[in-house]
Amino acid sequence: MPSVRESLLRTLGSIAYLPTMPRVLFEIEESMRDENTAAERLGAIIRRDPALTASVLRVANSVIYRGRFSKRISSIPIAVVRLGFNEVKRICTSTAIIRAFDGYGSGINHPAFWRHCLTVASVTRIFDKYTSKPSLFSEDELEDAFVAGLLHDIGMLIMEQFFPELFARTKALAEKELVPMAKAEVETLGIHHGEIGGALLESWSLPERAVDAVTWHHDPDCSAMENRAVTQLVHLADFICVNQSIGDTVEGLYDGFSVGAWHDLGLSVDQVPQMLEDLKEEADRSEVMGGAEAA
Repeated sequence: MPSVRESLLRTLGSIAYLPTMPRVLFEIEESMRDENTAAERLGAIIRRDPALTASVLRVANSVIYRGRFSKRISSIPIAVVRLGFNEVKRICTSTAIIRAFDGYGSGINHPAFWRHCLTVASVTRIFDKYTSKPSLFSEDELEDAFVAGLLHDIGMLIMEQFFPELFARTKALAEKELVPMAKAEVETLGIHHGEIGGALLESWSLPERAVDAVTWHHDPDCSAMENRAVTQLVHLADFICVNQSIGDTVEGLYDGFSVGAWHDLGLSVDQVPQMLEDLKEEADRSEVMGGAEAA
């Protein structure tokens, strides 16, 4: 008789209407291949998509991003100049992914869930800023860390959507025994939300670094060595956001963080107060990016 874990994975593999990777993400990646036309092509992609247009302009006109600029704008090219190419790409990626999961996990508080995920994605950059190991990460690795941070808990939406009774039972167990959701999942199902999310990312043919980071964000030592640094980034970003109660993490308590990850990334406890200040700023940015109105 197959285990619960095997049954879950088999069922997931046979569900025809699991979310597919948003086509716009392929188009965004394609637009970046030629640096000479990237900005123009990205602008064209945004302008033909009302949701992307609204997201980019909302963020560009927010107090947090407007900075010294007092004038509100309605032009995508000006927004790209104001925000920067990479930031616009992240806004588009976040908007497309959140839209792909609209309606999934109806029992989960979506605004709070995505605020947590967006902040985790953004916070991965904080650790790169404070590492004592220069050039530890390539730009591609940082982008993979951002996407993995955004999707690290996506397995929970999948679980709540397609296996609501198992999800509710596991959540109740975690709350009763005061253990992390991931631990309760393994205890009752033999699988945790990281592995379920990783399976989805693999079906999307995302880079192995991102798949590993989502799969092992609770246990980075299990990640393949060549992917471990990115997994460690997502792990520490998730830990600090859970610790500071950023958004609705759903996963409850955390079993502590990987000291090995902290050491490998070249971080110091003396930097923690400034990291927490940066975290608050990233949380505010994530709230705007996730849909808060511009002031």
